[in-house]
Amino acid sequence: MGQMHTVEQGEYLASIAKYYEFADWHIIYDHPQNAEFRKKRPNPNILLPGDQLYIPDKQEKDVSCSTDQIHKFQLNAPKNILKLTLKDTTGKPIRNQPYNLIFGHKTMRGTTDGQGLLQCQIPRDVHEAQLILNKLHLTWNLKIGHLDPIEEKDEDKALNSGAHARLNNLGFFCGDVDGVLDSDMKGAIRMFQTEVMGREPDRATGELDQETRAALEREHMC
Repeated sequence: MGQMHTVEQGEYLASIAKYYEFADWHIIYDHPQNAEFRKKRPNPNILLPGDQLYIPDKQEKDVSCSTDQIHKFQLNAPKNILKLTLKDTTGKPIRNQPYNLIFGHKTMRGTTDGQGLLQCQIPRDVHEAQLILNKLHLTWNLKIGHLDPIEEKDEDKALNSGAHARLNNLGFFCGDVDGVLDSDMKGAIRMFQTEVMGREPDRATGELDQETRAALEREHMC
C-alpha cells in the first residue's frame, strides 16, 4: 500500500523522491493516482505547501544473471539541474561571468553563458545555496524549491506568495515573501505593469489581475 505525502515549503519532486528513496521522481509524478495532481501542478519543481501527493510502494526488479561472474548494473536516474538567468538592474543578461555556487560544504564553479544563463547539476536534496559573482561583487542567497505557483491566492488572507516572489526575483522588490498584497507589493506591481507590460500610468492598478499574473509568469519564465 502506498501513502499520501503533504508537500512542505521548499520541496520539489526530485527532493521528495530522494526522501522516499526513489532514484527517478517520474515514478511518483507519473503514477495514475497522481493524475489530478499533474493537472494542477504541470511543473514538478513548483509545488504549494499543503499539496497532497501519492507515494507508491517501491517495486522490486528481478534480473537473471550467472552466479559465477561479476556483473555491473547501471542505475539511470534523471539529473537535477539548476537553471538561472542572471540580469543586471537594466534587464541586460550578465554574460560570461564566472560564479561560485555554494551549498553545504561544497562549492561548484562555472561561467554564465552569452545569455546570462547559469546551468549546473546539484544534489536532489539541496534547498538553499549561495551564488557569488566575485568580479561584480554580487551575492545572492537562493531558496531552491521555495517558489510557489503563480495562480495560487487566498482571498480571505490576501496571500499571493507566488506573485510576490516573482516580483522580487525580477527586481521589483517588495519585502520578504509573505504574499500579503500591501502597499509595497501594490507599488511593485504598478512598476511592473508600466515598465514590463507597457501600461499607461493611469492603467497601472497595482492589482494582480489575470493579465498581470500571466505577464509575471512569462517574464519570470516559470
